[in-house]
Amino acid sequence: MFNAILRRVAPIPRLDSFARYLFIGPHPDDIEVACAPSVRALTQAGKHVSFLILTDGRMGAIDPALSGDALVQIRQAEARASAKLLGVTDVTFLPFHDGGMYQMEDAACEIAKHIVRLKPDVVFAPDPNVISECHIDHIKAGMAAKMSMNMAPFESVMQSIGSSGSHAVKALAFYYTDKPNAYVAVKKSFSARAEALACHKSQFDEKMVSDICMYFKLRSIRFGLRKMMGRSDGYRALGPMHMHCFPEASEWVR
Repeated sequence: MFNAILRRVAPIPRLDSFARYLFIGPHPDDIEVACAPSVRALTQAGKHVSFLILTDGRMGAIDPALSGDALVQIRQAEARASAKLLGVTDVTFLPFHDGGMYQMEDAACEIAKHIVRLKPDVVFAPDPNVISECHIDHIKAGMAAKMSMNMAPFESVMQSIGSSGSHAVKALAFYYTDKPNAYVAVKKSFSARAEALACHKSQFDEKMVSDICMYFKLRSIRFGLRKMMGRSDGYRALGPMHMHCFPEASEWVR
């Protein structure tokens, strides 16, 4: 009864009902791996979508001879190409090297500055609270996104980090999550994942793309059956009221 009342007072946001979206990627390919069908569904519906890539991806490729600045240039070109294929032309790269050797607070400050600049209604980021997640860039990207939620709305905080203005988002949505509570129908856009990942040739061969897409196909079918809405991408979504002193929202899975 108590949870039912709380859900009425502070409902889980419907993620496809907004106008402006910001997707934060730990690396130049993560948004496409996790969210490509959702991104295409949103852009095809006329929504404004921006990508913000936290790290430069310089530490690894299929070809072990590729690394450093040369790989950064390749990965940024791949990211722009895959974003354009999904209907996204606004792609920003932050200056952090992958591998986690940066401060989460610095990443949060940069994310907050771009939230104020882009003014998204919804921010997507990796879920940093998944117990099995071991990649420090994924964890730091998600934690930095969470931290930015309490920075960007306050002009005094933004001024303290050398910026100006403010902006409060209407929802924070976590991908790579084990506790989805909000879904985006992707039956018509599911092929976007394979198409987008094919752009990232430095990271994936055909078999890797096929394996990733099979995993997400099974996942999207499971979520679609759960909500009776066809193939769906699942996210853990929080509204503004859920983000501070509202622990029940951590358990709201549907």
